[in-house]
Amino acid sequence: MNNHINKIARSMQDIAADLELPVNYQSDLHTDFKLLTKYKDENLIWLLRTHGTVLIPSQLGVDPGYLTHWLWGSHGQKVVPFLIDTKTGLVEKISFEEAENLIMKPPSNLNLEPSRKCLTYKVNSVLEKGCDLRIWGMFESPKSISDIGSWTEWQAYFSTTGNRLMADYIGKAIRLSPQLGGD
Repeated sequence: MNNHINKIARSMQDIAADLELPVNYQSDLHTDFKLLTKYKDENLIWLLRTHGTVLIPSQLGVDPGYLTHWLWGSHGQKVVPFLIDTKTGLVEKISFEEAENLIMKPPSNLNLEPSRKCLTYKVNSVLEKGCDLRIWGMFESPKSISDIGSWTEWQAYFSTTGNRLMADYIGKAIRLSPQLGGD
């Protein structure tokens, strides 16, 4: 682990101890520490809960429901959200609204792409990264873009799995593609 990752893991452990969370499923913390390396170079949203934790990358297209369920659901648990910057090692408490805003942001702003080639590269890069990190799908995540197929098939996949954020993102790419020039 690099120095930032070690610093983050120590900060997370100290914060969890100070807040006395999680009460149950404390092994979730060890899973989170392992995930820090997987998600290096990403901003992460970390939820400490009475009965466990949640650690997910923001702005990569993770289904927002993984987070919003715990933020706004009536599950009777104490929930405390944090933003983790794996590049700087910063771990800071954030509000529920800030956590929701972060998880609801799409992976990129497709309106800024000057050509169809750039748009294709951007969207395929997002899909490849999501497949590499295995962030889509509750029990089984696609391993490559070809596991699903075309953008239209990806949009259908995201719609079927309930990930409206990514279904809308891919839908926007599909709509923008014919409007852009080739190079």
